Amino acid sequence: MQNSEARNFRHAIINDPTVWGAFDSNFWHGDTANLAFDTTKNMIKIGDTALVGSVSSFSQYLFGDFEFTMAIDSLSPDSNDSVKYFGLRNAGDSNNRGAAFFDLAFDTLTGADTTITRPFRAVAYDEAGNRTRKNITWDTNWGGGGRLTRFRILWEEDGYNFLVNDTLYATLGGEVRTGQTTADQINTAIPQAIRLSNRSLDTTDTAATSLKLLVIRNARIVNPKTVL
Repeated sequence: MQNSEARNFRHAIINDPTVWGAFDSNFWHGDTANLAFDTTKNMIKIGDTALVGSVSSFSQYLFGDFEFTMAIDSLSPDSNDSVKYFGLRNAGDSNNRGAAFFDLAFDTLTGADTTITRPFRAVAYDEAGNRTRKNITWDTNWGGGGRLTRFRILWEEDGYNFLVNDTLYATLGGEVRTGQTTADQINTAIPQAIRLSNRSLDTTDTAATSLKLLVIRNARIVNPKTVL
């Protein structure tokens, strides 16, 4: 555990498979056997046709600017994906306390917005595990055909901004939404790991969802496996 002075220091990290040349086991931990590395395109593959995969960082973060350059497998989110997301999330916390991520999973929960069969959402949880999310209209230019798209989460004490290719699409936190009496709460105390997961086992995926580049700016880091 780092001391408070180190924890309050802001870090910048670039995790570039092209530079490192392979899956960096000092930074990443794959928790399924079907996580792979594309040695031709230098990308971390998270799941594949009829397979699943998930990966988390050893390091956890509190605030910062997190940019994921992703290759999404299809032209739009798949209608039967059960788990596909990337962003900030601690895999061991079933309540997802303090998580914030981009979600491409179809919500089959009773009473949920199940009419949206190909959803793309910005999602954030407060420190008690209460969820807030916003639907984002998917652009077919963001996926399929080997396209690389930059997805960013800017996390500060006053809220989260979710951007795609530097265009702001969602802001969560610090506001009173329809049906609420109090403002959405922001996680300011629970550090989060970088996490990517594609665990759908569906047949509509034509290729792996892949991470090409991870850039972290101005973030507080705790519990790194190695000094970065």
